[in-house]
Amino acid sequence: MPKCSFCHKDYDLHKGLTLILNDGKILHFCSSKCRKNSELGRQPKRVKWIKKPKKQQKKEMGKTKERG
Repeated sequence: MPKCSFCHKDYDLHKGLTLILNDGKILHFCSSKCRKNSELGRQPKRVKWIKKPKKQQKKEMGKTKERG
């Protein structure tokens, strides 16, 4: 199972898009949404719809509680 180059989600091989660049680098995308966001130069950590690891979510929850 390949892993999406943008959102790092595992997906079935027949569902996504595999892009091979001229320098030999292979990019896997699970959806057109991930492909388009990558082409626009967006950073995955700044996009809200990507699920973050639980460890990072806990840190953010602690920060919001301290502020409030």
